[in-house]
Amino acid sequence: MATTGEMQARAGLLDPAANVYFSSVFDSGNGVLMGGEVPESGPVVARVSIAKEPFTEGTDKRHHKQWFYFQLSNVLGRACQVELHVGETSYPDAWTGYWATYSIDQVNWLRAPTQYDAERLTVTFNVEALTANRVYFAYFTPYAYEQHRQLVAEVVQGLGKVPAFQAQHEVVAQSVQGRDIDLFRFGTGPLQVWIIARQHPGESMAEWYMQGLLKELLAADPAGDIAALLQQVTLNLVPNMNPDGSFLGHLRTNAVGANLNREWGATGDYAAPTLERSPEVYGLCQKLERVGCDLFMDVHGDEELPHIFFAGTQGVPRWSPRLAVLYHQFTAAQLKASPHFQTKHGYGNDEPGKANLAICGDAVAQRYDCLAVTLEMPFKAVLREPDMVRGWNPERIHAFAATLFPTLTQVAPMLRAEFPFPNVECNPAQLPDWTQPGYENPPSEEVWPTTA
Repeated sequence: MATTGEMQARAGLLDPAANVYFSSVFDSGNGVLMGGEVPESGPVVARVSIAKEPFTEGTDKRHHKQWFYFQLSNVLGRACQVELHVGETSYPDAWTGYWATYSIDQVNWLRAPTQYDAERLTVTFNVEALTANRVYFAYFTPYAYEQHRQLVAEVVQGLGKVPAFQAQHEVVAQSVQGRDIDLFRFGTGPLQVWIIARQHPGESMAEWYMQGLLKELLAADPAGDIAALLQQVTLNLVPNMNPDGSFLGHLRTNAVGANLNREWGATGDYAAPTLERSPEVYGLCQKLERVGCDLFMDVHGDEELPHIFFAGTQGVPRWSPRLAVLYHQFTAAQLKASPHFQTKHGYGNDEPGKANLAICGDAVAQRYDCLAVTLEMPFKAVLREPDMVRGWNPERIHAFAATLFPTLTQVAPMLRAEFPFPNVECNPAQLPDWTQPGYENPPSEEVWPTTA
């Protein structure tokens, strides 16, 4: 729980002689006021740092911090300059080429020209004279916990509009602080497809993606392609695995500092998942055991790379030619469906048998002998057809989410088919390098210029 001093630092006047207020004391907020100036002319200047998260025991063994979200009030007609101090952030290399997001209405978010000073460890961003009395700044377009609650309410209300899909809502777990972990199930097919998001709460693009999927499902033609897919598969969708971290303004961890994407198995003497530190993962694992899994996708955001890509599970002990072909077919289908997706840049693949089985995708692939991928989207603009005004943004994310349905349609018949798959011309010995264990990615290009 924050102390009085910490709460005061998260809200206050920039300059005692002026009337410009700073605050991050709200849902998903993070930012600590270090000082500022409000001159008679020229921009309002705010100096801000990022509050650290609870220490991550057992796995990361550090305090994370990177997500920020705060507001300045009484700035109508003023230009604003924010000097964000980013020393000891979790991903220092991510600030190169990054542009911050800002909004005056929390609906339309734009990118602010941003400069990174590696020697002073500061990120400075500017906005011109404002047409509103308040401006919000964030690491990425936020998806606050209250937005999540509203999404759940809207989807629950809409389930009755798609009776053919036999859609259901269920709470599969509760967080450390008692917030629900919601599961939506669509379809009657025997194949169980799982898509979860926001194990890392600051990766808000992941829940924008889930919102896109859910809205597509609620608007689907009961006689269309999605309906046909849902006769083959049952979709299991968890839009937010980490509601505590979302509310608290964390990048990486839940309320007690657990990195949920390292809580799917033990790390040395550190036991996981547990009801004490990771009930979110513990409850979902129990549901997975009851339902089974034939395809699993974990949706994330990457701080450094301006690309959309899959991270596979090539290092698990059960990796096989069958899984390699499935991974290739699924990736190829996604590549065909979206101009933003690519296969050249990513994380590279683990060496054979060297996967970390405490990581979600690896743990699920090993446990269920199924295709499992991590979908990564950028905090920066996507390098393929970048939007230099808004970056990678909710509208583009929704459109990208819609491409998952034709992608699933292509691969669903193969998920549990006898291998080699009939009618699939794909020789395991001739697959691209990026499908194989030990693959190393080439260096990535930068996307944002240093000046507008």
